[in-house]
Amino acid sequence: MAQTYNITKMSEINPKAIAEIKKLATNLFVKNALNRDEQIEEITLLVSQHLNMIPDSRRFEAIIAVFFDAVFKVLQRKKKHRDGELYKFFVLTNHLPVLENSAFFAQTLAVLSAYFRKDASTIKLFDRLQLLYLYVEIKHFSAANALAQEMEQEIQESNLSFYALYYICRFQIMNATSNVEEKMRILLTLTVEVFEAQGEEVALFLMVKWLNNLEIIKNTVYYKALLMNLYQHIREHKNINSAMVGYELFSMDDKIISPEQKMEFYKDLIDFNENILNAEQLHALHFFAGNYMSGLDENLRESIQSYKSSNYFLHKCWERLIGISKYLRMHSKPNDYKNSISYLDKLYLNLSHQTSMRNNSYVENLQMNYDKIEELYQEVGELSLRDSLTGLRNRRYMENNLTQIVALSFRHKASVSFAMLDIDYFKRVNDIYGHAAGDSVLRDLGTILESAFRKSDIIIRYGGEEFLVVLFDVSMQRSKKMMQDLRQQIENKTFQYKNNKIKITISIGLSCEQFSTSADCCELQRFVQNADAALYKAKEKGRNRVEVYRKNKNPA
Repeated sequence: MAQTYNITKMSEINPKAIAEIKKLATNLFVKNALNRDEQIEEITLLVSQHLNMIPDSRRFEAIIAVFFDAVFKVLQRKKKHRDGELYKFFVLTNHLPVLENSAFFAQTLAVLSAYFRKDASTIKLFDRLQLLYLYVEIKHFSAANALAQEMEQEIQESNLSFYALYYICRFQIMNATSNVEEKMRILLTLTVEVFEAQGEEVALFLMVKWLNNLEIIKNTVYYKALLMNLYQHIREHKNINSAMVGYELFSMDDKIISPEQKMEFYKDLIDFNENILNAEQLHALHFFAGNYMSGLDENLRESIQSYKSSNYFLHKCWERLIGISKYLRMHSKPNDYKNSISYLDKLYLNLSHQTSMRNNSYVENLQMNYDKIEELYQEVGELSLRDSLTGLRNRRYMENNLTQIVALSFRHKASVSFAMLDIDYFKRVNDIYGHAAGDSVLRDLGTILESAFRKSDIIIRYGGEEFLVVLFDVSMQRSKKMMQDLRQQIENKTFQYKNNKIKITISIGLSCEQFSTSADCCELQRFVQNADAALYKAKEKGRNRVEVYRKNKNPA
């Protein structure tokens, strides 16, 4: 992946023309330059003239490559500005639409809060921008064009984030309907404006976005050369630009980017921050890795793990597609939504094909490695009885195994305590810090629970933020003391996710049982319900407390 290309030598264009193109590209990104409109017009005319004069498409590809190569070199030499509002907004555009139940909702509010505080009407404007973006994504260009014209007077350059997204959408609409000169004029003007306002990093984003939409150069040696050269310089940034370039290289035809090279990009990209790549991109990466590693000796486990990850993100793709459908239904005009259905059907069909491909590839992988399957049976059986997030036992384990263990306690005349734990106001953690933070808290809590009790005790993730702890041969007084100590430990602990410090409390319901007959052992659900009833009391009394189930006070 360290290969670099000399695009000037590849192009075989007249040196005088190359010098002219490089000069125009360089002058375009001189801050506060005079006659900016004239420079943009000169570049536009130069490209349109070459387009009309050169019948050989390969020479035109070369001219485009020389121009972008010069622009990329200029923007790489400049000082980077990665913390501006527009750069953060561009990261969000990879996850639109952002709905209230989205993991990126809080992040979106943080980025856009300055606009929303100044003018509440910008919330509605953002909703319409998301609608425009979705029309473009599903290729419903007639609705997109009509909405873009309606919104033109509402879009102000002072709100740079909305202004940029609007014109990115306009460019893609024109990509399907307009001539080259008009598209170039819009994109060059926008790129220069954001360059002047927020620097090179955002200008580079727009130029790469523009290059990605130029069908004439896609899947050519020039396209690969441009992106490979750029990736060498920005690979270590681990930001939206390097992710966009790396994923574009990964997605190229196998004849241009070999499977071995794609695996290198895969290893790079899955190491990025989880908020940069979207579910569709992560599904494609893991699906490819699963296929690639299934053909290698001794890589069955890795390939299965990649298929599992691919399946997880494929599920997220389905969730997003459902979200898109709901968003269009909520915000579109009835006729536009009706017409959108046919475009959405294509997306549903594509996802269905991907689901079938993933399942077929997974089965073929298992068949090819059948002689290795038996070694995994025990591990798979164990995993099926464990919660995938926390590693604790799950409810399937409780249903299949706990009755027998309780019966063993009866034979030894041992008491059994059931404790139901619930995190107080857990929804607030997800709403404030995001679902990834909530998952981190659950994982850490699972680790604390495992260390707080004996190996002979059973800890089960009962569901969501609820946990069931089953203690054997422990008196009621001792059980209550253990639960009070655990409650205090959680209250005093500070959970951390990235730079966030998170405090939580737990409520606990405790039921201590001494079985009088063997038939009692079969009423496991009743004992769990008793603990749950005590938990309900703890919640009623203000949370962050332990309540013990008593028949005369807490009728089940």
